[in-house]
Amino acid sequence: MKKEDSVMSNTGPSNTGFTEQDQATSTSTSTSTSTATEAGSRGPWWSSVRALAVVTVLAVVAAVTFGVLWATDDSSEQLQALQSRLDTEAEAEAVASDYALSVSEVDFRDLDAWRAALTDGVSEQLAPKLEGAVDVVAPWLTQMEYTADARLLAAEVASNDGDTFVVQVFVDMISTSKQTPDGVAATATYTVTMDRASDWTITDVGGVGTGLPGGTGEPEPAPAPADGGR
Repeated sequence: MKKEDSVMSNTGPSNTGFTEQDQATSTSTSTSTSTATEAGSRGPWWSSVRALAVVTVLAVVAAVTFGVLWATDDSSEQLQALQSRLDTEAEAEAVASDYALSVSEVDFRDLDAWRAALTDGVSEQLAPKLEGAVDVVAPWLTQMEYTADARLLAAEVASNDGDTFVVQVFVDMISTSKQTPDGVAATATYTVTMDRASDWTITDVGGVGTGLPGGTGEPEPAPAPADGGR
């Protein structure tokens, strides 16, 4: 009995010590694995810094893009306004130029055509004044057998107030008469006032009769020819 007790006693403590050691080792391994897993899930610190930098760059790019688009829209509106103004002025200059050229071409054999040119496109208030001018100058034109051809030199909007446009037109006139059968060159200057709201109706004209026999006013120095002038 003593021998068996001794064997059992030696076996029991030895088995118990082995189990506790294994448990400690297992616990330590589990703890290390958990810590490593947690650290791996958080990732290195520079990953967060990199992500923050990317977000900041994207925000800056978005702000710059918005600013460029805003500036582009504003510039586009300014360009449209400028183009609209230039188109309107060009239209006014074209109407005034056509009128000035028409009234500068005279033939004593057909003064009715000249009268019609003077009153074409003008207001009801202005038409009688221009017809009166024809009545005054016509006898001189017939007596001198006067003719004139015209060529546009330049036209420019001198002023603009709302729908009222004032255009200066310079016309080169080559005229012939009994006194100057070989022709004489003169420059006529017209100041044409128009109302845009009434489809560019001419409300006033200055310079009609300049260079004509019996006309008033001295010829103006000729400006540089306009592009496409006739």
